[in-house]
Amino acid sequence: MISEMKNYPTRFINCVLRILLLIILLNACSTNLESISNNAIEPGETIKIAVLTPYGAQEKKLSYIGKSLRDAAFLAKQDLGSLNFQLKIYDTEGRGDISIDSVHSAINDGANIIVGPFLPETTKAISTISKSKGIRVISFSNDLTLAGNNIFIIGDTSVNRAEKLIKYSLEQKKYRFGIISPINKKYNELENSIRDKISRNGGIETFSIHYTKELENLSEIAKEVRKKAINTNTDAIIFTDDPNKKISLLAAELQDITNSTEKGKIQIIGLSRWDLSSSILSESSLQGSWVAIPDTRFRAIYEKRFFKKFGYRPHLKSSLAYDAIALVGALIRKRDIEQSYYPFNTNEILNSNGFIGIDGIFRFKSDRTTEKELAIATIERNQPNILKLSPNKFP
Repeated sequence: MISEMKNYPTRFINCVLRILLLIILLNACSTNLESISNNAIEPGETIKIAVLTPYGAQEKKLSYIGKSLRDAAFLAKQDLGSLNFQLKIYDTEGRGDISIDSVHSAINDGANIIVGPFLPETTKAISTISKSKGIRVISFSNDLTLAGNNIFIIGDTSVNRAEKLIKYSLEQKKYRFGIISPINKKYNELENSIRDKISRNGGIETFSIHYTKELENLSEIAKEVRKKAINTNTDAIIFTDDPNKKISLLAAELQDITNSTEKGKIQIIGLSRWDLSSSILSESSLQGSWVAIPDTRFRAIYEKRFFKKFGYRPHLKSSLAYDAIALVGALIRKRDIEQSYYPFNTNEILNSNGFIGIDGIFRFKSDRTTEKELAIATIERNQPNILKLSPNKFP
């Protein structure tokens, strides 16, 4: 259960967060001269980190996210202690034009690396100029289409969760997968990625069915799902959509074949953060469903320290900024030890052993997206209960 993951001594976790958390690489990696940028930095030179967040956005929720990201970056800087770097925050207001102005300002201020921005459109807006200047960008976005060249995406993705859930399903001898998605370009791309993950890991896609915004036709869709699932001997059905009423209604219609508490029934899998939705957790037809969730061991301590310092509870995504700054701190620490001129060499960022984060270990892949190790949980008695703990290292 999740509560079991929190049974670590508070003193130990505080120590990790304050002294070591995210400062060290899990293992050192070598330097590849072919992937070094042209921006050499003298070993003793102060590193300048530019952080772009939308804390001045007019939309209240976006401003809250931006403020949380900004303050999480400050908290990470505090925890990194005496490392030789400067942190400067630039407001994007959640707008592409302001983001471009902010990047110009950051470059003029001598920024060596950029952390942020948050929105896909603002990340896209700064991509050309940052690339032309040879500056690495660690974006808070989870838009896979933005990753590449100098842009690294640190946001958690449904594709990452899909792979972890598919691998776990295969371990449980569930090999045949059906997919249910809304009709939407975003989900079409996600569905293609899921197919790829199923195939690459040795599974079989048995069917895919799509639904529209209307609720009236869900009974007919459920009948089609039931027919295809039975006829194709499907072991698991993957729901790609974010928590909403349609998922609950479809699951209720399929409950006779998907009650996964009974042996031989079809397993329901949710790709989004069902564990954060009270309506999903309390839905009787979704009891027994599987979801992938972050390691929770450090989250409570992090949020407690954040609240103590800044006086408000941070947005869930604030840890992206903490992790990104601490990752950069790890590379600076390594630079100081090795006296390297290129601390942000691509190979350093792509360290295959990864980094320690607030929500568990993570690493960047060659396509510049992030792989994050996750726990697998089942919805049971209206709460997520852990089936498999998040690994402490990558295989």
